[in-house]
Amino acid sequence: MSDDASDMPRFLPVGLCIQGRKCLVIGGGKVGTRKVGTLLRAGAVVTVVSPAVSGELSTRIEAGEVAWAKGPFRDEHLADAFLVVAATNDQTVNSAVVKAAAERGVLLCDASRAERSEVIFGALLERGDVTVAVFSGGRDPSSSRRTRDRIAELISEDRRS
Repeated sequence: MSDDASDMPRFLPVGLCIQGRKCLVIGGGKVGTRKVGTLLRAGAVVTVVSPAVSGELSTRIEAGEVAWAKGPFRDEHLADAFLVVAATNDQTVNSAVVKAAAERGVLLCDASRAERSEVIFGALLERGDVTVAVFSGGRDPSSSRRTRDRIAELISEDRRS
């Protein structure tokens, strides 16, 4: 795919069951931390691959919620993985994850470049059994979060009425 925004893929919003499935997050920083939280809420079995992790991830690792493969990404990390999220600030590493995932047939989200992704994460709003996901095609995640927050305000207003 090209880097031209007009060539960006269009994504189909779907509900994907990842409960009990092995999912990897490559990168232990701010973005990786957010992706881990989303995957855990959906019931995934999550491993973080990174030389270092955020404080929040460290707490989750110590609690046994998340596994940590401490060190740099290697192709072997993808063995038996259903989904991998490339969430580093190093484009060389993210590119290696993209290539390895394609070779192994592992579903991929490149958090740094939606045009290289097969899956993108929407901004989620969860209220009981109802989930609302807002997507911007991977172009503007902050816009998706702002829209999600506006929807949350509307739902709160409806409940007060």
